[in-house]
Amino acid sequence: MRAKLEVIPKQLDHSIHTFIYDDISFNSPWHYHEELELTYVLKSNGIRYIGNSIQQFQAGDLVLIGSSLPHAWKNASNYNQGASSVYVQWKAEQFNAKITGIKEFLKVGKMLEKAKAGIVFRKSMMTENIGQMLLALHQSSEMPRMILFLQILHQLSELKDYQILSEPIETFTSQKIDSRVDKIIHHIEDHYQSPILVIEVADLCCMTKSSFCKFFKKRFNKTFTQYLNEFRIHIICQELQDSIQPVTQIAMDCGYENMSYFHRQFKQVIGVTPAQYRKKIIAISD
Repeated sequence: MRAKLEVIPKQLDHSIHTFIYDDISFNSPWHYHEELELTYVLKSNGIRYIGNSIQQFQAGDLVLIGSSLPHAWKNASNYNQGASSVYVQWKAEQFNAKITGIKEFLKVGKMLEKAKAGIVFRKSMMTENIGQMLLALHQSSEMPRMILFLQILHQLSELKDYQILSEPIETFTSQKIDSRVDKIIHHIEDHYQSPILVIEVADLCCMTKSSFCKFFKKRFNKTFTQYLNEFRIHIICQELQDSIQPVTQIAMDCGYENMSYFHRQFKQVIGVTPAQYRKKIIAISD
């Protein structure tokens, strides 16, 4: 999963650009672009990557992504139930220059500043309404389109229940760094069900163990082990929702051999035990 610079096709007379994604699954690579992006997931579930954040997502996911922040929505390899989203992109510098100093845009400006690290808005009637507004935005044009866009930003800036997703991370500066990150994430996705040693990933990147650890910590602002645990834990969360297998079996299938270690990591990442998480999911479903 290589982080690619995405060049957004532009129409000369448009300052904002809307898109509808509709396919069997989300298959876009981990990528980044200079535009700000607001994405609303209409259908699908899986793992969302924003900067150094790894979290589950489902229909209703509403995320605001800052300029040049790597991101991707990924489904499980066997997922084929359909994936669709609506999203809008716009030039950060161009837009910010126009709203700077205007009192009415103060809240919007602060929100866009926070979006540099990515923001996910907790699902609510308001976020569902914003999702519908994004669909309407895709169908509108000219001045009504711009007015609706500003209304969307205003409503977003009024939301109080949100989470900043990523810690500060090093931006991409060369294709060599890009290639190494590609190899690391691909290796995790392909081998998370088995034990993964730091030294084997370091060898994959043609680096010593010490150099690799420094490189990864600088790039993701967390250790490789932390990142791997977060990836596995969120895969396990999805399995706890979708299957009735025992927790121990699910954990072993995702590469954990020591159950005491697994339970500590799960509670550290999610905040509750696996059993409590499953019980909560069942209660919500009922």
